[in-house]
Amino acid sequence: MVPAIIILCGVTLIYWMTRMEVHHFEINRHDALITKPVEQPVRILHLSDTHFSGPNHAMARFFDRLGSEEYDLVVYTGDIIDSPEGIPRAVDNLKKLKARYGVFCVLGNHDYYDYHWSDLFMHHLPWQSRQRDSNESEKLIRELRAAGFHVLRNEAVPVTIGKTRCLIHGIDDPTTKHHDIDAVRRHFDPECINILLTHTIDVFFGIGKGEVDLSFSGHSHGGQVRLPLIGPVLTHTRFGRDYCSGLVEMKGAQCMVSRGIGCGRSNYFRLLCPPEAVVLTLKNGDSPQ
Repeated sequence: MVPAIIILCGVTLIYWMTRMEVHHFEINRHDALITKPVEQPVRILHLSDTHFSGPNHAMARFFDRLGSEEYDLVVYTGDIIDSPEGIPRAVDNLKKLKARYGVFCVLGNHDYYDYHWSDLFMHHLPWQSRQRDSNESEKLIRELRAAGFHVLRNEAVPVTIGKTRCLIHGIDDPTTKHHDIDAVRRHFDPECINILLTHTIDVFFGIGKGEVDLSFSGHSHGGQVRLPLIGPVLTHTRFGRDYCSGLVEMKGAQCMVSRGIGCGRSNYFRLLCPPEAVVLTLKNGDSPQ
């Protein structure tokens, strides 16, 4: 009897992780307060780690739900696709969203490479140099730009929302060495609100205190598997457990780290870490809004 109960519990847990929780999409809402003047609240939809590949009707329905609201900005912090087949699905779902001032994207490591089961372990080893399969990142960039979306590769775009002047900076993927932090830092302007998009919060090791006002990142999946009393098993950030999800402060910046929407084909499971999109409202912290 006891072995049968253990087997039943194991099967139930696996079913929950691979069939239920991965589709339990949440829209989480946060306020970010900064000291620079913000004329009116700025609503920003943050997407990350969708890992589009084959058909995913649950995720398509989630994007329908996201498309029912209107945002000032939509920011997308990488791992948009998991395979080249995901490119048209990513573009089609992004087209559902309503952004008054534009959609801004940076790339993640999965946008550059098609990872397999062995890469779950091998690409974390410092001495490994096996060439991974390309994921047609240039095609992804062309398709996103053709649809009217901004793909930022170590560059910045000015955006004025009402009378609020913003600079949206995008760092290309650091985990595959496509980033150029120094090039991005040259665009920082203390007279503007500097918003940084990056696949991983670890770029803050190369950023000075007070240079960024607000940042968005992903990559960590929030740990993807969280254990009771322990928390995330793997954080995918050198800053540690406290910086793998949620709204955190780093070097004077308000940093939104997303748990992500997808998982990836090779690790399609979640436990106590449901997928999320974030609606963040940027406000002036010096006065009530």
